[in-house]
Amino acid sequence: MKKSELRRIILSRQPSFQKHQDLIPRDLKIDCYLKGSEVVMICGIRGCGKTSFLKQIADRLDGIKVYINFEAIRPEDFEPRNFQDLRDIAAELYGSSGKELDKKEIEEDGEKQVYYFLEEIQHIPFWESWLNRLYEQGIKVFVTGSNSKFRNSENGPFLTGRNRLLRLFPFSFKEYLRLKGIEMSDPDLGFLPTSRKDEILSHFLKYFDKGGFPQVLKNENFELSREYFEEILRKEILDRHEITDAEGLRRLVVFLFSNVASEYSFETLKKVSGIESEETARRYLGHLEEAFLLYRVPMLNHSQDIANDQDKADNRNGNRNLELNWKETVMAASCKVYAGDTGFFKTVATNYPDSLGLRFENLVFLELLRREKEVFFFRDRRECDFVVKHDVGQGQEIMEAIQVSTYFGDPTVRKREIGGLLGAMKEYGLKEGLILTLDEEEVLEINNEEVLGQGRENKKILVKPVWKWLIE
Repeated sequence: MKKSELRRIILSRQPSFQKHQDLIPRDLKIDCYLKGSEVVMICGIRGCGKTSFLKQIADRLDGIKVYINFEAIRPEDFEPRNFQDLRDIAAELYGSSGKELDKKEIEEDGEKQVYYFLEEIQHIPFWESWLNRLYEQGIKVFVTGSNSKFRNSENGPFLTGRNRLLRLFPFSFKEYLRLKGIEMSDPDLGFLPTSRKDEILSHFLKYFDKGGFPQVLKNENFELSREYFEEILRKEILDRHEITDAEGLRRLVVFLFSNVASEYSFETLKKVSGIESEETARRYLGHLEEAFLLYRVPMLNHSQDIANDQDKADNRNGNRNLELNWKETVMAASCKVYAGDTGFFKTVATNYPDSLGLRFENLVFLELLRREKEVFFFRDRRECDFVVKHDVGQGQEIMEAIQVSTYFGDPTVRKREIGGLLGAMKEYGLKEGLILTLDEEEVLEINNEEVLGQGRENKKILVKPVWKWLIE
Protein backbone atom coordinates (compact mmCIF):
# COMPACT_ATOMS: atom_id res chain seq x y z
CA MET A 1 0.00 0.00 0.00
CA LYS A 2 1.34 3.44 -0.88
CA LYS A 3 2.35 5.67 1.99
CA SER A 4 0.41 8.55 0.45
CA GLU A 5 -2.79 6.49 0.51
CA LEU A 6 -2.23 5.58 4.15
CA ARG A 7 -1.72 9.25 4.99
CA ARG A 8 -4.95 10.18 3.20
CA ILE A 9 -6.93 7.53 5.09
CA ILE A 10 -5.51 8.56 8.46
CA LEU A 11 -6.16 12.26 7.82
CA SER A 12 -9.73 11.63 6.72
CA ARG A 13 -10.62 10.05 10.08
CA GLN A 14 -9.10 12.72 12.35
CA PRO A 15 -11.95 15.29 12.39
CA SER A 16 -14.50 12.81 13.72
CA PHE A 17 -12.12 11.59 16.45
CA GLN A 18 -11.50 15.17 17.57
CA LYS A 19 -15.24 15.77 18.14
CA HIS A 20 -15.83 15.07 21.80
CA GLN A 21 -19.14 16.81 22.47
CA ASP A 22 -22.18 14.99 23.84
CA LEU A 23 -20.18 12.01 25.14
CA ILE A 24 -22.03 10.02 27.79
CA PRO A 25 -19.68 8.76 30.54
CA ARG A 26 -19.70 4.97 30.77
CA ASP A 27 -19.99 3.10 34.06
CA LEU A 28 -16.56 1.54 33.81
CA LYS A 29 -13.63 1.91 36.17
CA ILE A 30 -11.07 2.93 33.58
CA ASP A 31 -8.34 4.45 35.78
CA CYS A 32 -6.66 1.08 36.25
CA TYR A 33 -6.44 0.70 32.46
CA LEU A 34 -4.82 4.11 31.96
CA LYS A 35 -1.92 3.19 34.21
CA GLY A 36 0.71 0.63 33.40
CA SER A 37 2.25 -0.27 30.07
CA GLU A 38 -0.05 -3.12 28.99
CA VAL A 39 -1.91 -2.96 25.68
CA VAL A 40 -5.59 -2.33 26.49
CA MET A 41 -7.87 -4.39 24.25
CA ILE A 42 -11.47 -3.15 24.15
CA CYS A 43 -13.91 -5.57 22.54
CA GLY A 44 -17.64 -5.37 21.98
CA ILE A 45 -20.42 -5.59 19.42
CA ARG A 46 -20.41 -3.08 16.57
CA GLY A 47 -22.29 0.05 17.55
CA CYS A 48 -21.80 -0.33 21.31
CA GLY A 49 -19.76 2.90 21.56
CA LYS A 50 -16.10 1.82 21.35
CA THR A 51 -14.99 4.93 19.42
CA SER A 52 -16.73 7.26 21.88
CA PHE A 53 -15.13 5.35 24.72
CA LEU A 54 -11.69 5.81 23.12
CA LYS A 55 -12.39 9.56 22.98
CA GLN A 56 -13.21 9.55 26.69
CA ILE A 57 -9.95 7.75 27.41
CA ALA A 58 -8.01 10.23 25.24
CA ASP A 59 -9.52 13.12 27.21
CA ARG A 60 -8.00 11.68 30.39
CA LEU A 61 -4.46 11.49 29.01
CA ASP A 62 -1.73 14.06 28.36
CA GLY A 63 0.77 13.46 25.59
CA ILE A 64 0.88 12.65 21.89
CA LYS A 65 -2.26 10.82 20.76
CA VAL A 66 -2.16 8.89 17.51
CA TYR A 67 -5.53 7.71 16.14
CA ILE A 68 -5.76 5.19 13.29
CA ASN A 69 -8.96 3.47 12.13
CA PHE A 70 -8.11 0.34 10.14
CA GLU A 71 -11.68 -0.13 8.90
CA ALA A 72 -10.79 1.82 5.75
CA ILE A 73 -7.65 -0.24 5.06
CA ARG A 74 -8.02 -3.43 3.04
CA PRO A 75 -5.97 -6.17 4.77
CA GLU A 76 -4.87 -7.62 1.43
CA ASP A 77 -3.36 -4.24 0.43
CA PHE A 78 -1.42 -3.77 3.65
CA GLU A 79 2.23 -4.89 3.66
CA PRO A 80 4.60 -5.34 6.63
CA ARG A 81 6.61 -2.27 5.56
CA ASN A 82 3.47 -0.17 6.01
CA PHE A 83 3.81 -0.45 9.78
CA GLN A 84 6.90 1.77 9.59
CA ASP A 85 4.96 4.07 7.27
CA LEU A 86 2.38 4.44 10.02
CA ARG A 87 5.11 5.48 12.48
CA ASP A 88 6.48 8.00 9.99
CA ILE A 89 3.04 9.46 9.28
CA ALA A 90 2.34 9.70 13.01
CA ALA A 91 5.59 11.64 13.47
CA GLU A 92 4.58 14.03 10.67
CA LEU A 93 1.01 14.58 11.86
CA TYR A 94 1.31 14.53 15.61
CA GLY A 95 4.75 16.01 16.18
CA SER A 96 6.21 12.82 17.59
CA SER A 97 9.91 12.46 16.92
CA GLY A 98 9.28 8.97 15.59
CA LYS A 99 12.45 7.82 17.33
CA GLU A 100 12.40 4.28 18.61
CA LEU A 101 12.94 4.94 22.31
CA ASP A 102 12.26 2.61 25.17
CA LYS A 103 10.25 3.78 28.17
CA LYS A 104 13.32 4.72 30.22
CA GLU A 105 14.73 6.85 27.40
CA ILE A 106 11.39 8.65 27.00
CA GLU A 107 11.43 9.57 30.69
CA GLU A 108 15.10 10.64 30.69
CA ASP A 109 14.85 12.69 27.48
CA GLY A 110 11.68 14.46 28.58
CA GLU A 111 9.82 13.10 25.58
CA LYS A 112 6.04 13.26 25.79
CA GLN A 113 4.29 9.97 26.39
CA VAL A 114 2.93 8.59 23.12
CA TYR A 115 -0.48 6.90 22.96
CA TYR A 116 -1.84 4.94 20.02
CA PHE A 117 -5.60 4.51 19.58
CA LEU A 118 -6.19 1.79 17.00
CA GLU A 119 -9.59 0.62 15.78
CA GLU A 120 -10.32 -2.76 14.19
CA ILE A 121 -6.65 -3.61 13.63
CA GLN A 122 -7.21 -7.34 14.14
CA HIS A 123 -7.75 -8.03 10.42
CA ILE A 124 -4.31 -6.65 9.47
CA PRO A 125 -1.62 -9.36 9.11
CA PHE A 126 1.06 -9.36 11.84
CA TRP A 127 -0.76 -6.74 13.91
CA GLU A 128 0.20 -8.42 17.17
CA SER A 129 3.92 -8.30 16.48
CA TRP A 130 3.66 -4.57 15.66
CA LEU A 131 1.77 -3.86 18.87
CA ASN A 132 4.41 -5.81 20.75
CA ARG A 133 7.08 -3.58 19.21
CA LEU A 134 5.16 -0.45 20.25
CA TYR A 135 4.86 -1.88 23.75
CA GLU A 136 8.62 -2.47 23.96
CA GLN A 137 9.22 1.13 22.86
CA GLY A 138 7.18 2.50 25.77
CA ILE A 139 4.13 3.45 23.72
CA LYS A 140 0.79 2.94 25.44
CA VAL A 141 -1.69 1.31 23.04
CA PHE A 142 -5.48 1.10 23.13
CA VAL A 143 -7.11 -1.12 20.51
CA THR A 144 -10.74 -1.89 19.75
CA GLY A 145 -12.25 -4.92 18.06
CA SER A 146 -15.77 -5.99 17.13
CA ASN A 147 -14.93 -9.67 17.29
CA SER A 148 -14.03 -11.70 20.36
CA LYS A 149 -11.27 -13.57 18.50
CA PHE A 150 -9.12 -10.46 18.14
CA ARG A 151 -7.70 -11.13 21.59
CA ASN A 152 -6.89 -14.73 20.60
CA SER A 153 -5.08 -14.07 17.35
CA GLU A 154 -3.39 -16.76 15.33
CA ASN A 155 -0.37 -14.48 14.87
CA GLY A 156 1.44 -15.88 17.87
CA PRO A 157 1.69 -15.19 21.59
CA PHE A 158 3.47 -11.82 21.21
CA LEU A 159 1.19 -10.04 23.68
CA THR A 160 0.89 -12.82 26.25
CA GLY A 161 1.07 -11.17 29.66
CA ARG A 162 1.25 -7.75 28.03
CA ASN A 163 -2.42 -6.98 27.49
CA ARG A 164 -5.55 -6.26 29.48
CA LEU A 165 -9.04 -6.98 28.21
CA LEU A 166 -11.97 -4.62 28.65
CA ARG A 167 -15.42 -5.70 27.45
CA LEU A 168 -17.82 -2.98 26.32
CA PHE A 169 -21.57 -3.42 25.87
CA PRO A 170 -24.40 -1.24 24.59
CA PHE A 171 -25.74 1.28 27.12
CA SER A 172 -26.91 0.02 30.49
CA PHE A 173 -30.18 1.44 31.83
CA LYS A 174 -28.22 3.72 34.16
CA GLU A 175 -26.26 5.07 31.18
CA TYR A 176 -29.51 5.53 29.25
CA LEU A 177 -30.90 7.60 32.13
CA ARG A 178 -27.70 9.67 32.07
CA LEU A 179 -28.34 10.32 28.37
CA LYS A 180 -31.76 11.65 29.40
CA GLY A 181 -30.21 13.88 32.05
CA ILE A 182 -31.17 11.69 35.02
CA GLU A 183 -28.57 10.63 37.58
CA MET A 184 -29.58 8.06 40.19
CA SER A 185 -27.81 6.75 43.28
CA ASP A 186 -28.71 3.99 45.74
CA PRO A 187 -30.01 6.36 48.46
CA ASP A 188 -32.43 7.92 45.94
CA LEU A 189 -34.15 4.58 45.37
CA GLY A 190 -35.64 4.43 48.86
CA PHE A 191 -37.34 7.83 48.66
CA LEU A 192 -38.82 8.01 45.19
CA PRO A 193 -42.05 10.00 44.92
CA THR A 194 -44.70 8.40 42.74
CA SER A 195 -44.18 10.89 39.91
CA ARG A 196 -40.42 10.18 39.82
CA LYS A 197 -40.99 6.43 39.93
CA ASP A 198 -43.48 6.67 37.05
CA GLU A 199 -40.97 8.72 35.04
CA ILE A 200 -38.20 6.15 35.54
CA LEU A 201 -40.53 3.25 34.75
CA SER A 202 -41.57 5.01 31.53
CA HIS A 203 -37.91 5.42 30.55
CA PHE A 204 -37.26 1.78 31.41
CA LEU A 205 -40.00 0.55 29.08
CA LYS A 206 -38.55 2.64 26.22
CA TYR A 207 -35.04 1.34 26.92
CA PHE A 208 -36.35 -2.21 27.17
CA ASP A 209 -38.05 -1.84 23.78
CA LYS A 210 -35.31 -0.06 21.84
CA GLY A 211 -32.22 -1.78 23.26
CA GLY A 212 -28.98 -0.12 24.31
CA PHE A 213 -27.12 0.95 21.15
CA PRO A 214 -25.99 4.54 21.93
CA GLN A 215 -26.70 6.06 18.52
CA VAL A 216 -30.12 4.39 18.33
CA LEU A 217 -31.03 6.02 21.64
CA LYS A 218 -29.38 9.39 20.97
CA ASN A 219 -30.96 9.84 17.55
CA GLU A 220 -34.15 7.92 18.37
CA ASN A 221 -33.55 6.09 15.10
CA PHE A 222 -34.67 2.52 15.63
CA GLU A 223 -33.72 1.54 12.07
CA LEU A 224 -30.04 1.89 13.05
CA SER A 225 -30.39 -1.34 15.03
CA ARG A 226 -31.26 -3.17 11.82
CA GLU A 227 -28.33 -1.51 10.01
CA TYR A 228 -25.92 -2.61 12.74
CA PHE A 229 -27.19 -6.17 12.42
CA GLU A 230 -26.69 -6.20 8.64
CA GLU A 231 -23.20 -4.71 8.95
CA ILE A 232 -22.17 -7.25 11.58
CA LEU A 233 -23.52 -10.11 9.50
CA ARG A 234 -21.67 -8.93 6.39
CA LYS A 235 -18.33 -7.71 7.78
CA GLU A 236 -17.78 -9.97 10.77
CA ILE A 237 -19.24 -13.21 9.46
CA LEU A 238 -20.06 -13.48 5.74
CA ASP A 239 -16.97 -11.65 4.41
CA ARG A 240 -14.54 -12.69 7.10
CA HIS A 241 -15.37 -16.40 6.95
CA GLU A 242 -16.23 -16.44 3.22
CA ILE A 243 -19.69 -17.90 3.83
CA THR A 244 -21.76 -18.34 0.70
CA ASP A 245 -25.03 -19.48 2.28
CA ALA A 246 -26.10 -16.03 3.47
CA GLU A 247 -29.79 -16.92 3.57
CA GLY A 248 -29.19 -20.03 5.67
CA LEU A 249 -27.17 -17.98 8.14
CA ARG A 250 -29.88 -15.32 8.25
CA ARG A 251 -32.61 -17.91 8.89
CA LEU A 252 -30.48 -19.34 11.70
CA VAL A 253 -30.12 -15.94 13.39
CA VAL A 254 -33.82 -15.13 13.12
CA PHE A 255 -34.72 -18.52 14.60
CA LEU A 256 -32.33 -18.04 17.52
CA PHE A 257 -33.54 -14.50 18.21
CA SER A 258 -37.10 -15.82 18.07
CA ASN A 259 -36.29 -18.48 20.66
CA VAL A 260 -34.16 -16.67 23.24
CA ALA A 261 -33.83 -18.27 26.65
CA SER A 262 -34.61 -21.61 25.02
CA GLU A 263 -32.54 -24.73 24.48
CA TYR A 264 -31.92 -26.20 21.06
CA SER A 265 -30.19 -29.06 19.28
CA PHE A 266 -27.93 -28.69 16.28
CA GLU A 267 -30.25 -31.04 14.43
CA THR A 268 -33.06 -28.52 14.99
CA LEU A 269 -30.87 -25.61 13.88
CA LYS A 270 -29.95 -27.49 10.72
CA LYS A 271 -33.60 -28.16 9.88
CA VAL A 272 -35.04 -24.70 10.54
CA SER A 273 -32.25 -22.88 8.70
CA GLY A 274 -31.80 -25.25 5.78
CA ILE A 275 -28.06 -25.39 6.50
CA GLU A 276 -26.32 -28.41 4.99
CA SER A 277 -25.12 -30.13 8.16
CA GLU A 278 -25.10 -30.03 11.94
CA GLU A 279 -21.37 -29.27 11.86
CA THR A 280 -22.02 -26.23 9.66
CA ALA A 281 -24.75 -25.07 12.07
CA ARG A 282 -22.29 -25.47 14.94
CA ARG A 283 -19.66 -23.45 13.07
CA TYR A 284 -22.12 -20.68 12.17
CA LEU A 285 -23.23 -20.45 15.79
CA GLY A 286 -19.60 -19.98 16.82
CA HIS A 287 -19.23 -17.12 14.32
CA LEU A 288 -22.35 -15.43 15.70
CA GLU A 289 -20.93 -15.66 19.21
CA GLU A 290 -17.57 -14.26 18.12
CA ALA A 291 -19.34 -11.22 16.67
CA PHE A 292 -21.32 -10.73 19.93
CA LEU A 293 -24.64 -11.12 18.11
CA LEU A 294 -25.63 -13.75 20.62
CA TYR A 295 -24.41 -15.58 23.70
CA ARG A 296 -24.79 -19.15 24.93
CA VAL A 297 -25.41 -19.91 28.60
CA PRO A 298 -24.70 -23.49 29.71
CA MET A 299 -26.63 -25.45 32.29
CA LEU A 300 -24.74 -26.08 35.50
CA ASN A 301 -25.49 -28.82 37.96
CA HIS A 302 -23.74 -29.74 41.16
CA SER A 303 -21.71 -32.63 39.70
CA GLN A 304 -20.32 -30.36 36.98
CA ASP A 305 -19.51 -27.72 39.58
CA ILE A 306 -17.56 -30.25 41.65
CA ALA A 307 -15.75 -31.38 38.50
CA ASN A 308 -14.89 -27.78 37.72
CA ASP A 309 -13.36 -27.20 41.15
CA GLN A 310 -11.35 -30.44 40.84
CA ASP A 311 -10.19 -29.53 37.33
CA LYS A 312 -8.98 -26.15 38.49
CA ALA A 313 -7.14 -27.72 41.42
CA ASP A 314 -5.53 -30.25 39.08
CA ASN A 315 -4.68 -27.49 36.64
CA ARG A 316 -2.84 -25.57 39.36
CA ASN A 317 -0.85 -28.77 39.87
CA GLY A 318 0.09 -28.86 36.21
CA ASN A 319 -2.69 -30.93 34.63
CA ARG A 320 -3.94 -28.55 31.90
CA ASN A 321 -5.86 -31.24 30.00
CA LEU A 322 -8.45 -31.55 32.76
CA GLU A 323 -9.36 -27.86 32.45
CA LEU A 324 -9.79 -28.30 28.71
CA ASN A 325 -12.01 -31.32 29.33
CA TRP A 326 -14.16 -29.25 31.69
CA LYS A 327 -14.63 -26.55 29.07
CA GLU A 328 -15.61 -29.16 26.51
CA THR A 329 -18.11 -30.68 28.97
CA VAL A 330 -19.82 -27.32 29.52
CA MET A 331 -19.93 -26.54 25.80
CA ALA A 332 -21.46 -29.94 25.08
CA ALA A 333 -24.06 -29.53 27.84
CA SER A 334 -27.51 -28.02 27.40
CA CYS A 335 -27.30 -24.32 26.54
CA LYS A 336 -29.69 -21.42 26.26
CA VAL A 337 -29.17 -18.60 23.80
CA TYR A 338 -29.54 -14.85 24.35
CA ALA A 339 -29.36 -11.93 21.90
CA GLY A 340 -26.58 -9.33 22.04
CA ASP A 341 -29.12 -6.49 22.32
CA THR A 342 -32.83 -6.48 23.14
CA GLY A 343 -33.52 -4.13 20.23
CA PHE A 344 -32.84 -6.98 17.79
CA PHE A 345 -36.13 -8.66 18.69
CA LYS A 346 -38.14 -6.06 16.82
CA THR A 347 -35.66 -5.13 14.09
CA VAL A 348 -34.42 -8.60 13.11
CA ALA A 349 -36.98 -11.13 14.32
CA THR A 350 -39.90 -9.13 12.91
CA ASN A 351 -42.23 -12.14 12.92
CA TYR A 352 -41.22 -12.93 16.48
CA PRO A 353 -44.21 -14.00 18.63
CA ASP A 354 -43.51 -11.35 21.25
CA SER A 355 -42.80 -12.83 24.67
CA LEU A 356 -42.31 -10.08 27.21
CA GLY A 357 -40.96 -12.56 29.75
CA LEU A 358 -38.20 -13.93 27.52
CA ARG A 359 -37.08 -10.47 26.39
CA PHE A 360 -37.11 -9.48 30.04
CA GLU A 361 -34.84 -12.42 30.85
CA ASN A 362 -32.50 -11.42 28.00
CA LEU A 363 -32.20 -7.91 29.45
CA VAL A 364 -31.21 -9.27 32.87
CA PHE A 365 -28.64 -11.60 31.30
CA LEU A 366 -26.92 -8.72 29.46
CA GLU A 367 -26.75 -6.71 32.68
CA LEU A 368 -25.07 -9.64 34.44
CA LEU A 369 -22.45 -9.66 31.68
CA ARG A 370 -21.90 -5.92 32.15
CA ARG A 371 -21.25 -6.64 35.80
CA GLU A 372 -18.61 -9.18 34.76
CA LYS A 373 -20.50 -12.19 36.09
CA GLU A 374 -20.01 -15.78 34.98
CA VAL A 375 -23.55 -16.96 34.31
CA PHE A 376 -25.21 -20.39 34.08
CA PHE A 377 -28.74 -21.70 34.43
CA PHE A 378 -29.83 -24.42 36.84
CA ARG A 379 -32.30 -27.27 36.53
CA ASP A 380 -33.28 -30.28 38.59
CA ARG A 381 -37.03 -30.95 38.65
CA ARG A 382 -37.45 -27.19 38.53
CA GLU A 383 -35.51 -24.42 36.86
CA CYS A 384 -33.73 -21.26 37.95
CA ASP A 385 -32.99 -18.72 35.24
CA PHE A 386 -29.51 -17.70 36.41
CA VAL A 387 -26.91 -18.91 38.88
CA VAL A 388 -23.83 -16.73 39.13
CA LYS A 389 -20.27 -17.63 40.03
CA HIS A 390 -17.97 -15.37 42.04
CA ASP A 391 -14.24 -15.65 42.61
CA VAL A 392 -13.65 -16.95 46.13
CA GLY A 393 -10.03 -17.36 47.18
CA GLN A 394 -8.30 -19.44 44.52
CA GLY A 395 -11.51 -20.93 43.19
CA GLN A 396 -15.08 -20.01 42.33
CA GLU A 397 -18.41 -20.62 44.00
CA ILE A 398 -22.05 -20.07 43.09
CA MET A 399 -23.00 -17.00 45.13
CA GLU A 400 -26.21 -15.77 43.47
CA ALA A 401 -29.44 -17.32 42.25
CA ILE A 402 -31.77 -15.12 40.20
CA GLN A 403 -35.24 -15.72 38.84
CA VAL A 404 -36.91 -13.38 36.31
CA SER A 405 -40.69 -13.00 36.17
CA THR A 406 -42.97 -10.44 34.53
CA TYR A 407 -46.20 -11.92 35.92
CA PHE A 408 -45.19 -12.66 39.51
CA GLY A 409 -48.63 -11.70 40.82
CA ASP A 410 -50.19 -14.77 39.18
CA PRO A 411 -50.43 -17.53 41.87
CA THR A 412 -49.33 -20.32 39.52
CA VAL A 413 -46.36 -18.32 38.24
CA ARG A 414 -45.46 -17.26 41.76
CA LYS A 415 -45.34 -20.86 42.99
CA ARG A 416 -43.23 -21.97 40.01
CA GLU A 417 -40.71 -19.13 40.28
CA ILE A 418 -40.25 -19.50 44.04
CA GLY A 419 -39.87 -23.28 43.68
CA GLY A 420 -37.21 -22.99 40.98
CA LEU A 421 -35.28 -20.40 42.96
CA LEU A 422 -35.39 -22.46 46.15
CA GLY A 423 -34.13 -25.48 44.22
CA ALA A 424 -30.99 -23.59 43.19
CA MET A 425 -30.57 -22.06 46.64
CA LYS A 426 -30.68 -25.51 48.23
CA GLU A 427 -28.27 -26.97 45.69
CA TYR A 428 -25.63 -24.32 46.35
CA GLY A 429 -26.28 -23.56 50.02
CA LEU A 430 -27.49 -20.00 49.45
CA LYS A 431 -29.48 -18.28 52.17
CA GLU A 432 -30.73 -15.48 49.95
CA GLY A 433 -32.18 -15.41 46.44
CA LEU A 434 -33.51 -12.75 44.07
CA ILE A 435 -36.64 -12.54 41.92
CA LEU A 436 -36.72 -9.65 39.44
CA THR A 437 -40.17 -8.44 38.41
CA LEU A 438 -41.67 -5.66 36.35
CA ASP A 439 -42.84 -3.65 39.35
CA GLU A 440 -43.59 -5.92 42.36
CA GLU A 441 -41.47 -5.55 45.48
CA GLU A 442 -41.47 -7.53 48.72
CA VAL A 443 -39.31 -9.69 50.99
CA LEU A 444 -40.25 -13.35 51.45
CA GLU A 445 -39.07 -15.21 54.54
CA ILE A 446 -39.06 -18.98 53.99
CA ASN A 447 -38.81 -20.57 57.44
CA ASN A 448 -37.55 -24.05 58.29
CA GLU A 449 -36.84 -24.93 54.67
CA GLU A 450 -35.42 -28.44 54.49
CA VAL A 451 -31.94 -28.53 52.96
CA LEU A 452 -30.53 -31.88 51.96
CA GLY A 453 -27.77 -32.92 54.34
CA GLN A 454 -28.03 -29.67 56.30
CA GLY A 455 -31.24 -30.07 58.29
CA ARG A 456 -33.57 -27.08 58.17
CA GLU A 457 -32.71 -23.42 57.80
CA ASN A 458 -34.36 -20.10 57.00
CA LYS A 459 -34.21 -18.63 53.50
CA LYS A 460 -34.84 -15.09 52.30
CA ILE A 461 -36.09 -14.13 48.84
CA LEU A 462 -35.89 -10.51 47.70
CA VAL A 463 -38.55 -9.58 45.15
CA LYS A 464 -37.48 -6.44 43.34
CA PRO A 465 -38.45 -4.40 40.24
CA VAL A 466 -35.87 -4.94 37.53
CA TRP A 467 -35.55 -1.19 36.81
CA LYS A 468 -34.50 -0.64 40.42
CA TRP A 469 -31.96 -3.50 40.28
CA LEU A 470 -30.53 -2.09 37.04
CA ILE A 471 -29.63 1.25 38.64
CA GLU A 472 -28.33 -0.04 41.97
